[in-house]
Amino acid sequence: MQSPARLYKAHIDELCRRYDQALEASGLDAVLVGAGLPPPVHRDDQHYPWHPEPLFLQWAPLLAHPGSALLYRPGRKARLLVLEPADYWHQPAAVPQGPWQRTLDIRVFRKPEDLRRHLPRNPENLGLLGDPAQWREARPGGRRNPGRLLTHLDYGRARKTAWEICCIEQATAKALAGHRAVATAFKAGLSEFEMGLMFLAACGQTEAELPYPAIVAMNRNGATLHYQHRDRQRLPAGERHSLLLDAGSSAGGYASDITRTHAARRGEFASMVRDMERTQQELCAQVRPGVAFAELQLTAFSALADLLARWELVRMSPADMLEHRVVDSFMPHGLGHLLGLQVHDVGGNLADPAGRRLPPPKRFPRLRLTRQLEPGMVVTIEPGIYFIDSLLARLRKSRYGRQLNWKKLASLHRHGGIRIEDNVLVTADGHRNLTREAETH
Repeated sequence: MQSPARLYKAHIDELCRRYDQALEASGLDAVLVGAGLPPPVHRDDQHYPWHPEPLFLQWAPLLAHPGSALLYRPGRKARLLVLEPADYWHQPAAVPQGPWQRTLDIRVFRKPEDLRRHLPRNPENLGLLGDPAQWREARPGGRRNPGRLLTHLDYGRARKTAWEICCIEQATAKALAGHRAVATAFKAGLSEFEMGLMFLAACGQTEAELPYPAIVAMNRNGATLHYQHRDRQRLPAGERHSLLLDAGSSAGGYASDITRTHAARRGEFASMVRDMERTQQELCAQVRPGVAFAELQLTAFSALADLLARWELVRMSPADMLEHRVVDSFMPHGLGHLLGLQVHDVGGNLADPAGRRLPPPKRFPRLRLTRQLEPGMVVTIEPGIYFIDSLLARLRKSRYGRQLNWKKLASLHRHGGIRIEDNVLVTADGHRNLTREAETH
């Protein structure tokens, strides 16, 4: 395995190549990528948690340096401009140790307006990327977030370098430590609130450092796809039925995204979770170059229809469930998405670097990812079946309502739902399941 320094150097070389092409296509000479600033709370002297601009983090993982920036000019060493204010209210963070200290030209400035001293004298052909609020004091000139430059970079971000894959692997290992801790806590009878704290402690991150708020959903709460509350009450053993944990971690600015569903005891629901696990692994096995993700979505819906028939929840053939969209009421989301600097990474619907968009599939018009899979892409594979009141009520009123086993659905209502999710890397000849690899190490 290559050293981190070599991986990072090759990563920067690839970034330079991409930026050279993007700048030429955009008619620009240079680009300044801002890290961004924490947004202020209205009528207060505090700020909301800061999330660095992903394009900035792609160059260097400075996770605690708001107001910093990265200047790139073709043919020159990328310049990392680090804001370290002289401040006795807050302690400025030191630049973390890493291979970027040799690869980038690092310069420190003390005041936002001092940023201009490190920029080209002619700002007319300078592209500015990131939150425009950062440039209010510095006023560097240039064109803010030019669309052609952004789409060119977003398209390329779908293919991860070896450095980026290494970061996602680290994020995956951290998240799995949290998942193991929560699984133990669920068996011990802890509350959602307590399990959320256990996850943070096990992966060694604060809530703000996670790539997305962890979903810690017991029982019926698992029927809310992005359940956001944390019940603080511990439930008696007889009232604990299931846990759906959708929680990832981050490393070097890159995300992992993992979901596991746990049954509180043996029985029918535990058997259903095992069935979903097998189905999810079969779907992961189909990830390979050249597969259109919309086709994989259709395959997933066919497999879920098979489960609904096997579990005797719907008295229809799987083909009819698919044709009449009955299965859609049990899985109202996409099979997955690109993963990287953002948990829902960008570029999933781009047809080319120029920004032309792929037409949405008629069967699945709202998919986040419609591109064909290519080596270097990292995607999530996350099939699920849920018992969502509003969707089931609509189905009950439909012409197919009589073909559902409402008595059995009522017995499963307390469980909320099932989702299993892994992070899968597309390779030149197939795939690697990064989540399962990390679980076995």
